[in-house]
Parts: sequence; C-alpha cells; structure tokens
Amino acid sequence: MKRLITLVVILSAITVSNINGQKMDKYYFSKTLNLPFEEASDKIKAALAEQQFGIVTEVDMHKKFIEKGIDANAKPYRLLGACNPKLAYDTVLAEENIGLFLPCKVLVKYIDENTTEIVMIDPTVVMGTLGNPELIPAAEKVTKSFKAALDKI
Repeated sequence: MKRLITLVVILSAITVSNINGQKMDKYYFSKTLNLPFEEASDKIKAALAEQQFGIVTEVDMHKKFIEKGIDANAKPYRLLGACNPKLAYDTVLAEENIGLFLPCKVLVKYIDENTTEIVMIDPTVVMGTLGNPELIPAAEKVTKSFKAALDKI
C-alpha cells in the first residue's frame, strides 16, 4: 500500500510538473514590433483581415482595470477576438462546446513608447489538447493564417 501511495504521489508530481513547467511558447507565438501601441494594433488587425479574419471582440484591459477602480498602473493591453466564420463553423460542427475557446485570442501588449508585442494563441496546440482529431484541420488552417498575419507585419 505504501508503494502504491508513493507511486501515486510521484505520478501526480510529474503531471503537475508538466502542466506548471510547460514552456510558455508551447501555446502561443509572438512578435515584437518597433511600433507604438495603436499603430501595431492597427497593423495586426489589417494583417488578420487579409487572412479572412474579422475582429469580433476588442477589450482594452487597462481601461477596464481603471473603470473598476484598480489602480495598477496598467500598461495598454488589448485583447482581440479574431474569427474566420467558416473555420469557426467547422469547429462547432466537430465539437459542440468549442465556443468556449472562440474567438481566437490575439494580444496587443505595450512594452514601451515605441515597442509593442503581438501574441497569438496557437490553435493547433490548444485544440490538440481536447482529444478530438476532427478539430485539427481547422486549427492548422488558423495557425497557418495567424503565422502569415504575424509575418506580414
């Protein structure tokens, strides 16, 4: 019994280590631009539009923090929800509750006055964790399009 408990503890530690120790670049990719925040935001939106993605949500988190009385000296941090309706529909057909992961997230992060980072989720990695192989073709198309948009700017 003691060996079984030890084995369970070791396996639990390995699982937690893999979850917590996962490299951050495994579920996203990013690019740092030598551009002011608003200009970088406009550029990624235009590049996504060229890839057939619309921005269906846009949240300025730093403004939300201020509105809610959080004095965190927050730097501009914008969440964009990017959506290609056809690909989104394909994923809904494959996985009814996939809407929990839609729209795909793109971050625009202020680094300094002339530097902005664009961070995009890697749908292939995220959807791959769901265990539904029917999601992978659409996820790979989104990943390819996101990388093309990032390369464009």
